[in-house]
Amino acid sequence: MEKQRQRKVNNRSGIVICGSYGLGNAGDESILKAILQEVRTVAPAEEITVLSRNPEETKLCHGVRSLHMFDLPAIYRLMGRTKLYINGGGSLIQDVTSRRSLWYYLFTLRMAKRRGCKVLMYGCGIGPVKHPKDIALTRKTLNGCVDAITLREDSSLKELQRFGVTNPEIVLASDPALTLQRAAEADIDRMMEQNGLTPHGSYLGICLRDWPGFAEKAPVFAAAVRYARSEHGLTPVFFSINHRSDGAAADQVARCLEETPCILRQPLSTELTLGLMSRMQAVISMRLHGLIFAAGQGVPLVGVVYDPKVSAFLSYMGQELYEDLSRLSTESLCAKLDQALALGADPTVLKEGVERLRHIEQHNSDTMRKLLQVP
Repeated sequence: MEKQRQRKVNNRSGIVICGSYGLGNAGDESILKAILQEVRTVAPAEEITVLSRNPEETKLCHGVRSLHMFDLPAIYRLMGRTKLYINGGGSLIQDVTSRRSLWYYLFTLRMAKRRGCKVLMYGCGIGPVKHPKDIALTRKTLNGCVDAITLREDSSLKELQRFGVTNPEIVLASDPALTLQRAAEADIDRMMEQNGLTPHGSYLGICLRDWPGFAEKAPVFAAAVRYARSEHGLTPVFFSINHRSDGAAADQVARCLEETPCILRQPLSTELTLGLMSRMQAVISMRLHGLIFAAGQGVPLVGVVYDPKVSAFLSYMGQELYEDLSRLSTESLCAKLDQALALGADPTVLKEGVERLRHIEQHNSDTMRKLLQVP
C-alpha cells in the first residue's frame, strides 16, 4: 500500500498557480510574471497552469496554459495529477474588499490538499480578516491544508499569529515583483514620446485608486501637483496600475487642475511600467505596486494608505513616508513630498532597504524548491 501511495506521488507533474489574475491589475500581473520566472528557473520541465479570470489574456501575455478560475470541474481534475499548487502572491487572504474572494481562495487550498497536491502560499500579504467566522475558517484551512507560506512583510506574520496559524512552515520573504527588470531605454523613450512626454524631463508619478473617501481628497492631490510643479519643477504623470479603473480617480484630480495632465490609461507591460517609473523624480502612490515599482527603480516615494498593506510594505523596507488617506492634507502631503525629494539627493537609505528585500525574496523560490524536492 505504501509503495502504491509513493508511486502515485512520484507520478504527479505540473504546477498550478492561482491568484488575482486576468483583472487588468498591473501589480497582480507583475507578481504572476515574477512567480513564473522563478518557477521556470526552479522547475523548467514542469507544465504550468494559471487560474485566471481571463484565460485567453493570460495565455497571450504569459505564454502558459490557463483555466478560468471558476471552472471548478476542470480544476478538480487537474489537481488530481498536479505536483504543486501555488496560491499567491498578493493580498488574497483578506475579507475587506470581498468575503467571497477569501472563501474562494480558502476553498481552492482545501481542494488542492484533498486532491494530493503540495500546497504553497507564495509571497503573500495576509489580512485584514475581520469577521470571526472568517478568522476561524482561515485558521482551520491554513493549519490543515497548507505545507508552507512565504510572506512579503512581517506584519503578515503577526496576522498569522493572531489567527493561530502554526502548522505550515512560515518564511519571511518579500514581494516577487521586486525581482523584475525594466524595459530597454529606447523602448521607454518611445513610450514617453507617444504620450507627449520628454524622455528625460522632470516628473512626479502619481498612482491613485478610487476608494471610499477619495473624492473629498482629490483637491489635496491636485494641490500637491501644483506644489510639485511650482516648487520643484515636476510635471505630473498619472499611472493606471489597474487600467480598467484607476483612470477614474486620476480624472477626479485632473478636474481640479488648470491644465490637462498626462494620464496613462492603457495597459502596459510590467517592463514598460517599471521603465516609466524609473524616469520619475518621485512617486506618490495609493497603489501598493506603484510603491513597489518605484522602490525597485530607486525612486523616492510617498505612500497614501487606504489599506494596511501599503504602510506594512513601507515600514518593512524602512521607509516611513506615508499618511492615511483619511488624515491626508495638502500640508502633510507636500511636506512628505519635500522629504522624499530630499532623500532622493542621497538614495542610500532607499537602496539599502530595497536590496535587503531583494536578497530575502530568494526565500520564496527556496521554499518552492524544497516542496518540489529539487536540488
